[in-house]
Amino acid sequence: MTLAERPDLMGKVLALKNSWPEFMRHEPIGERFHIDAHADYPEYVLVAVSAEDSGEVLARAYCVPVGLDDVPPKGLPDSGWDGAVRQAHLARLAGYKGDAVCGLEVVVRQGLRGTGIGTRMLRAMHDLAEARGFRHFVAPVRPPGKAEVPELPMSEYIQRTRNGLPEDPLLRAHVRLGADIVGVAPASMVVVGSLDNWREWTGLPFDTHGPTVVPEALTPVHCDLRHDSAAYIEPNVWVHRRL
Repeated sequence: MTLAERPDLMGKVLALKNSWPEFMRHEPIGERFHIDAHADYPEYVLVAVSAEDSGEVLARAYCVPVGLDDVPPKGLPDSGWDGAVRQAHLARLAGYKGDAVCGLEVVVRQGLRGTGIGTRMLRAMHDLAEARGFRHFVAPVRPPGKAEVPELPMSEYIQRTRNGLPEDPLLRAHVRLGADIVGVAPASMVVVGSLDNWREWTGLPFDTHGPTVVPEALTPVHCDLRHDSAAYIEPNVWVHRRL
């Protein structure tokens, strides 16, 4: 069901915390989206409740309608997650329905992760897009396994396979549901802060100029001692399924 159908669940939907690392919570586009999504896109916020429908929220999924100029990968922005949020915002202001649904996030309640609910939420986003007559489902995927090899280019990481499927568990889930990996979004999300910000977010000293490996970051963070700042530019992976 969607949040538009069950607005009474708003508080519990908001209470679900995603598994993003602390520094990702300071990504400005993401921060703003999470504030506005429930008011702007309630019909695209999916909610999973317990079988007894006791009001217990098990998971949520955010997706948005976007306009694409052509069949993906054409039309998919290099700015990935951030770009999709901007496209959705502009389409909404213009009164344009769009021709694709973009999946942005699935959050499963702590303790239920790994039980298959996340995959069911991905499938629910596909079903929602089909039911509303969209031609495409796309998603800028943040592959969790990439954090284990932060210095490996994303273009090489997505070539890793096991038994003919992507090695990364989240990319594998998308492919099993019929999506194709169609490209890399090299600047999908950007987090910039002072060195003190980054020390607070990560617990690391940030006292060496240059790339700094940060737990759960998909690429190294660039530390600039001269300008007292550090920047993280995260690549994501575009997947596409024609509906």
